[in-house]
Amino acid sequence: MDPTAISRWLSQVMDTPNVNGALLVEASTGICLGASGKATEDDATYLAVASRDGLDADGVGAVVYKDSKVLIRKGDGVLVAVFMDL
Repeated sequence: MDPTAISRWLSQVMDTPNVNGALLVEASTGICLGASGKATEDDATYLAVASRDGLDADGVGAVVYKDSKVLIRKGDGVLVAVFMDL
């Protein structure tokens, strides 16, 4: 993935109201591709594991983590996690 595109995506997500973190993870390995705000590289592994059983048939789910509601979406080999205020 293009690091510039990841950086732009993270910036756009962080500009969304009530968002306090964003994370992009390689879905099969759990490797962090990019993190911003409250989200850190260390969160990638936890959220990758949580997504294995916690997503619906469309690849969408949510967990409470780090005092935030984290919306998770899996698709095209990546896992997107958006941290929002509770």
